[in-house]
Amino acid sequence: NLGMYGQILIFVLAFVSTSLITTTTVWNQWAVNGPTSSSVLTAIWAWRGIWGDCMQMYGGQYQCEEMQSMLNEKGYILAIRAMMCIALSLSVIGCFVTLIGMECSKLLDGNLSAKRNLMRISGVLFLVAGVLTLASVSWYTGVVVEDFFSVFTQDNMIIYEMGAALYLGFVSSALALLTAILCFCMPGPKPEDEDSPPYKYTPTGYTVREPYETKVQIPKSKDKYSEYV
Repeated sequence: NLGMYGQILIFVLAFVSTSLITTTTVWNQWAVNGPTSSSVLTAIWAWRGIWGDCMQMYGGQYQCEEMQSMLNEKGYILAIRAMMCIALSLSVIGCFVTLIGMECSKLLDGNLSAKRNLMRISGVLFLVAGVLTLASVSWYTGVVVEDFFSVFTQDNMIIYEMGAALYLGFVSSALALLTAILCFCMPGPKPEDEDSPPYKYTPTGYTVREPYETKVQIPKSKDKYSEYV
């Protein structure tokens, strides 16, 4: 069944995109120090994300500093946190909705119309999750690039470049959007009542027969005066 295999592909893509969105959200390597940093820090590897900053020494020891109160954070960091958390929540919900809406699922078995609606809802969830993830990583990438070419940053000892989490975020957003498109294109088999055309009343044909001609012979009445003739 091509439709069933297509829905299995949708669920696999949904699970993979959700896993990548989760990894992107919790991974702190949104930005890493590049070779353009000061030569004094060649033995130090630093990276940062939306939850904190970390630094690893040459001997293998590393320390991480979690970001402090929300009131002290930059506005774009708080916005990206919120968007990524919403995207993660929607993608997780979308996975469960996709699992229920699959044709092979025993839940809502026999109710094809409800399953098709669930697949469409899953498509909306992954569409929003993909857009939020794409907006988040694009925003952070713009900040990293702007800081990299900033005059004030050139005087600092650590200069950050794009980290692996950003590339992973672009991939996860693309998979989420692809999942949404497939959910809209292959929601599942249609119920039989949707395939059949609407019922139209057509009167049954009948044959109109001409009425029989009945000939009634009226006997001629004798003239009462003829008796006397």
